[in-house]
Amino acid sequence: MNKLLICGFGYTASILARKFASKDFQIIGTTSDEQKKILASKFVNIINHRELRSLLKNSKQEITHVMLSAPPSDRGDPFFLDYQNDISKMKTLKWIGYLSATNVYGDHNGEYVNEFSLLKGDTSKGINRIKAENQWTEFCKKEELPLHIFRIAGIYGPERNTYERIKSKKFNHIVKNNQYFSRIYITDLVNILFASMSKPNPINIYNVADDMPSGMSDVVDFICQRTSCTIPEKIFFEDLDRKQQQDSFYSENKRINNRLLKEDLGIILKYPSFKEGYEEIIKNDK
Repeated sequence: MNKLLICGFGYTASILARKFASKDFQIIGTTSDEQKKILASKFVNIINHRELRSLLKNSKQEITHVMLSAPPSDRGDPFFLDYQNDISKMKTLKWIGYLSATNVYGDHNGEYVNEFSLLKGDTSKGINRIKAENQWTEFCKKEELPLHIFRIAGIYGPERNTYERIKSKKFNHIVKNNQYFSRIYITDLVNILFASMSKPNPINIYNVADDMPSGMSDVVDFICQRTSCTIPEKIFFEDLDRKQQQDSFYSENKRINNRLLKEDLGIILKYPSFKEGYEEIIKNDK
């Protein structure tokens, strides 16, 4: 039986657990949010992160997979900092997955980036992700552990999407010409993660994004054309003050090449662009 430990039981972890937890793949998730314990089920055990030390002490030889999804600090990945010695003693591990983000690439002037592109992240989040990636890479090479890094584009899906923000009037419609964003629908993301768990290939890095980088206005226009929503008033990037421009994710412009995950994992995306994704979201909202 496979046993997956998820450190940081958030949106992605909850969807993955809902889809793949079974008698053949039991899941333990850690969280500091006691309310998330309602997500526990027959094959999913949710524990407070303070219980993790005891779990690793008593059950480390039962864990076959570890997924790391907590955001890093300026010191790097919190799980690495606190539990690297425990990880090094886990001899049953088949797969370690670190969920990183495409902000490690920084700004590439709208050009495509792949897994070998220069990491130019200069935002605090991008810098922290690079630090965490480096910690795990150096450690896992030294300890010969099965690391897989996933550089994930903007995640969207049910309850977490631009359509909901437009409806709630909480969406800032910032417009910047020739600006590209990549994204990934949550169902495709968890399918990719599970495919990698089922076919480990350490030490490897995967870009996780759909096939169609696009501007935010393209997404907004598509949503409003298919619903009763009014297109939100546009805010031009050039009209923001300098600090707002620097703090905005519009300060980075790149398109994500996803070819490796298709070639290595045989992935066929169910939602290859935002159009299929938002058609699904809008359909389920009716």
